[in-house]
Amino acid sequence: MPETSMRHHERIDSDGRAGRVGKGTVLGLVLGLALMVAGCGDIFEVENPGSLLDEDLESPGLLESLGRTAEGNITGPYSDLNVRAGLLNGEIFHPSTQLENVDAMRGNRLASNSSVELHWRDLAQARWLADEMVDRISELVENPGSDRRVAEAHFFGGLARITLADHYNVIVYGPEDGLRGPIDVLQDAIERFESAASIAGAAGEANLRAGSLGQIARAYRSLYFEELHLRGNENPGLFQQAEAAAREALAADPDYRIALRYGAPGPSNDMALLGGPFGGVNRMDESYLFVEDPVTGEWDPRLPHEEEVRTEPLGNTSFNLKFAAREAELPVSRAAEAMLIIAEARLLAGDLEEAVDWINQVRAAARVRTSSGDWAPADRGWPPERPLSDLSDFSSSDADQIYDQLKHERQAEFWLEMRRWQDMRYYEITPYRWFDQNQAAGVHLRWPPAPEEISNNPNLTPDIARRVYVN
Repeated sequence: MPETSMRHHERIDSDGRAGRVGKGTVLGLVLGLALMVAGCGDIFEVENPGSLLDEDLESPGLLESLGRTAEGNITGPYSDLNVRAGLLNGEIFHPSTQLENVDAMRGNRLASNSSVELHWRDLAQARWLADEMVDRISELVENPGSDRRVAEAHFFGGLARITLADHYNVIVYGPEDGLRGPIDVLQDAIERFESAASIAGAAGEANLRAGSLGQIARAYRSLYFEELHLRGNENPGLFQQAEAAAREALAADPDYRIALRYGAPGPSNDMALLGGPFGGVNRMDESYLFVEDPVTGEWDPRLPHEEEVRTEPLGNTSFNLKFAAREAELPVSRAAEAMLIIAEARLLAGDLEEAVDWINQVRAAARVRTSSGDWAPADRGWPPERPLSDLSDFSSSDADQIYDQLKHERQAEFWLEMRRWQDMRYYEITPYRWFDQNQAAGVHLRWPPAPEEISNNPNLTPDIARRVYVN
């Protein structure tokens, strides 16, 4: 049997705890995850992938698979959490009486459950493995400061962080790590995205650079609202930084788009598997059927679903069609978000005319996208008899009306893309389906870390874990 190098690196155990393993064990995990994304055609020839010699690391096939590992490890967890967020914010609906799903639909964030704990473990591993890939790949390539794969590892490490910050009260990176609140982790995510943008730019990867800058803009926007809600500190400078990053993103690539890729033998996009033509268990909630475009009063085409409407015990539903196939990509950073961040920044600055202009740029791009016909399959009875909005230009000089339109644009544009729950918190919107006691608790609740994380970290206590941590 080949001799294995035993340089040690930190990892996350199956229960979410950090531990120490040898290089061969880490690479065994890495290879399995990488191949899920890479596909069988990309398998490289190594006699025993679980026991690698250092010279095996020089294999071009191995290096490319390592480069895909950070993405491969977050695709499934991100899709799973997208379903959970959709249940919370009303975007999708579960007609069964399965306890955890009903709890989610009714806004029960007052206690943890097994699904929430699994989300924590998966995201903790995704963060750790992305960081590990930065180090691994940097050791293997000649110029890590200009290598696309290093930039991608930084990007997906940032994505894991910003997702943890959105959903958890307090975050730790290991059993001895200090406490980090959502604000701390958002700042950490910005550093990762800045590294991704810099390296992608040096590598000539305009789309990746733009997508990373777009995530920086998103993170600064989040910091503005988190500072406002958690510390009572309104800091316009944070939105100015968000706007600057958004403009830089669009300058790098005016139509950038980064999406998580799905397909056998890896995970599926759960919004298609459960919410669309392939199963239809999670359906569009009645509050999202035929959502009215404020400009025309007609159905906004960015929320596509089949024409048939079913009457369920808890409301009306219909299968969603935004993600019509299991392998449909799930966008995580795209140009429309940068445009709407600029529009919101201009509105907050009192520049109403430019805010309207950026809203209309988003509507113009969506008009082209939705009129092409590839956003809903024709064999599902499409289009419906109810008229669709043509997404004509919006016009107003009233700040409140512009803000309402901007909120609609974000709701329609990013439907099922894990932005709605965050916006509900930032805009103080309580989902109508929530129980009274959960409505009274408010939309600013997050989840605690997994129980074993609390028991294994001396800095954490159950009391700390129950509240949003602000240092």
